[in-house]
Amino acid sequence: MKRWILFALALGLLFASASPAMAAGPGGPRGTFALAGKIAAIGDGSVTIQILAGNQIVKPYVGQELTVTVTDSTRFLLKDSAVTTPIAFADLKVGDAVSINGRLADNVWVASRITVGAKLVHFP
Repeated sequence: MKRWILFALALGLLFASASPAMAAGPGGPRGTFALAGKIAAIGDGSVTIQILAGNQIVKPYVGQELTVTVTDSTRFLLKDSAVTTPIAFADLKVGDAVSINGRLADNVWVASRITVGAKLVHFP
């Protein structure tokens, strides 16, 4: 009986330690991201950002350029002093300081929100 309990416990520990490694999957890291940087280029349905800061998923890319996909559901905002107003993708300009939130899955960075004029000093 003790053998079965020890076997079950060992098997449980094995699965518990393997789960985080399997969560990343073959496509690399996944999850929500938050980044701050400057727009380096604007493409058809994407923006390339020079990364200045970011959360854990983004940190390996700080100092590099990263292309982020935009979709029909991406919100674009302009933060000017205390007022935040909606803008369009066409209003983005190379050199704009931005903060971007979104999701990363299968090495595709998809923005849910892009804010132009966000302060880059205090970043989570």
